[in-house]
Amino acid sequence: MGEAARQVLIQKADASFVHDIYEIGKLCFSDAWREETVAHDMEGDHSEYFIALVDGKTAGYGCYWFIMDEGQLLNIGVRPEYRKKGIGALLLEAGLEEAVKRRMSSLFLEVRVSNEEAQRLYKKYGFRMLGTRKGVYDLPREDGYIMSKTLKGVL
Repeated sequence: MGEAARQVLIQKADASFVHDIYEIGKLCFSDAWREETVAHDMEGDHSEYFIALVDGKTAGYGCYWFIMDEGQLLNIGVRPEYRKKGIGALLLEAGLEEAVKRRMSSLFLEVRVSNEEAQRLYKKYGFRMLGTRKGVYDLPREDGYIMSKTLKGVL
């Protein structure tokens, strides 16, 4: 099947996707969560996971927390062979839509200073820089930018 014919399906994830999310996390993040951590987090009412399916295979995921009136994007991870195909943007859009549904006033995220590609995506969707958190990342040790988007009346 050609690249153009592939369909990307974004849906909410349930416990049957924990292992896939864990595996993608290991591919994408040097400080990936353990499988047990993903499973435990997924059980919380504040937590929502979205997955991207391409031809039935889990190509990526997004993890969001929704607490009080603030949302937080924790991770978007996409398998290397599916990158640069818009899947990260679709996972971001799913989280933004969920945040609006849950009546969040804003969505925050933190991104490595070196992850310029992710920063470009977030800026494209209206996120703005709020500041820098020094030494927040490990493996390697790195600063992170705090970014935010106001959601009142959005979408």
